[in-house]
Amino acid sequence: MPVTLKKIPPLSWRPAPPKSVRWFGTLLCLLVIGAFISRLLEKITGNDHFWVITTAIPAGGWAIVAFIRLTVYLLQDIYASAWDRRREECILQEVRRGRRALQVLATEFITARPDNALSPLDALGSHHSQLCAQNSWSGEEGCYHTRLPVSEGTTPERLLASSFAVLLKALQPELAAFSSDQPVTVLLESTSSMPPLRVEEYWRQAWKEAGLSLPATYSKGCGLAFIDRWLDYNIRDNALLLVVALQIAPDSPDMTAEAVVALLLGNRLTQKTLIPRALLHRPEKSHPETLDEGAMQALDWVPLPENKLHHLWLAGLTNEQHGHVAALTGKSPLAALNPASDIDNLDRTLGHAGCAAPWLAIAAAAQSAQLSDEAHMIISSEQGQSDIWSVVVAPGVTQQHKTN
Repeated sequence: MPVTLKKIPPLSWRPAPPKSVRWFGTLLCLLVIGAFISRLLEKITGNDHFWVITTAIPAGGWAIVAFIRLTVYLLQDIYASAWDRRREECILQEVRRGRRALQVLATEFITARPDNALSPLDALGSHHSQLCAQNSWSGEEGCYHTRLPVSEGTTPERLLASSFAVLLKALQPELAAFSSDQPVTVLLESTSSMPPLRVEEYWRQAWKEAGLSLPATYSKGCGLAFIDRWLDYNIRDNALLLVVALQIAPDSPDMTAEAVVALLLGNRLTQKTLIPRALLHRPEKSHPETLDEGAMQALDWVPLPENKLHHLWLAGLTNEQHGHVAALTGKSPLAALNPASDIDNLDRTLGHAGCAAPWLAIAAAAQSAQLSDEAHMIISSEQGQSDIWSVVVAPGVTQQHKTN
């Protein structure tokens, strides 16, 4: 559920306190008038007892009206104070909810690499396009895209199985640190010509062959909306979250990238076994026209001043969405970015990685944040959606915030 402080009710209307000068001035006027009437009646009747009526009645009436006025004011003020106090509690609660974050415990990804000497992270951050014309899995010639390294005779199914084995081998040390009864929630996303059920079968088989005894449950969802929902409803769960996303042999390969990525995430309130490598903060969803507001809010959830952001990753965006990001470059909150060196555009270096695009950028940003000890922002989108997601990955050792 999105966290928005714009829907917080305004401060309560608060009544102005009674003006003591006006009220006591009124009392003085009543007493003076009463004394004048009493003196006048005394001269007419010769009786000097009228002052009791002419002063006591106005003073008593004044006291009753003043008491009612003060009571009404106090009741209104108490109500306003209670409203404002509840409002402050609501703001604090929403800010704490917005600043919830997941621990990044491990990451692994496989992509096309132009040079085997480069690490996967160096290849992504090289700023050199790896897109080239080559045959697709279906035999289409001259298709401009990137593919995972394969040997002759490899099929998409074999590539998928071997990729899953590589991911689990890389995650093995972190998973082995937990007890055998540690629950793991798996989010498996796939963009492929292979049916999703077939992909899940290969994953389950790879999990079994890896000898992992941790009980795994599979959850439905997609993209950063799943993270947003997890932070709302599962932040106190003892389960780890394992996100596995891939794009292998897509139906329309032109300008796409094959990629397989895995992220092992933990809840800050419950996971105490491993020291997090980075923190994945709450993602912020926005329309293209309000991208600046969404990016600013994503920074505030860290919190991180806008002039401290020096790394930006773009993934899964359409040409139009790239245009909105480009229009924002040099302006708040991306004013401190150097477009030539601080922006890594995976769509143009690798191609569109389908459902794996945001996860690939997050995994790369987490590894880079661990090395640079600086926060990274990822701006991405989901296939077929016009909305844009902004999320910040910060180094693991940061100021701790309350997340309840």
